[in-house]
Amino acid sequence: MYPNRRTMRLPYYDYTDAGAYFVTVCVAQHRCILGEVQDTDVALSRMGQIALAMWEDLPEHFSQVHLDQFVVMPNHVHGILFIKNESQDNEQSASVRTQRAASLRRPMRTFGPLQAGELGTIVRSYKSAVTRQVNLLRQTPGHSLWQKKYYEHVIRDEPDLNRIRQYIVTNPSRWAEDKYYRD
Repeated sequence: MYPNRRTMRLPYYDYTDAGAYFVTVCVAQHRCILGEVQDTDVALSRMGQIALAMWEDLPEHFSQVHLDQFVVMPNHVHGILFIKNESQDNEQSASVRTQRAASLRRPMRTFGPLQAGELGTIVRSYKSAVTRQVNLLRQTPGHSLWQKKYYEHVIRDEPDLNRIRQYIVTNPSRWAEDKYYRD
């Protein structure tokens, strides 16, 4: 149906597995509607404040989600999510565990409804909630806000986690060089 689309997902990886994920969600056409960078900070618009509030609210809707570093940029959101097993306590979920090869060899899930707790379900819920609130604010029911896809990266170890945290923290100061930059 979409011959030019390729999946960014790891084949045979179970995205309901406990682990750490780096996610980037972009506004459609990279429009800078969420705020503007001033020096090294992002001054959020009302729509950006909604995006921030909905991101911070994710653990209220998904008890297995723990938020780590994140930033709302003028036209995208970067964030690290820890997904824990329901049996894990909060302390265990804050550390990154190396993804074992066994978890990469599971049979790939066929397309169909997303599963509760799956990364895709969490991101889809976030995008939907922000879109709904932004459309209420702008009085534009049914309008799209986000690009259809999102970027995700499975964080496999502590150095990877620390590199991504640093990338997120310094993103506003590098805005003019950012691939999503729009003047």
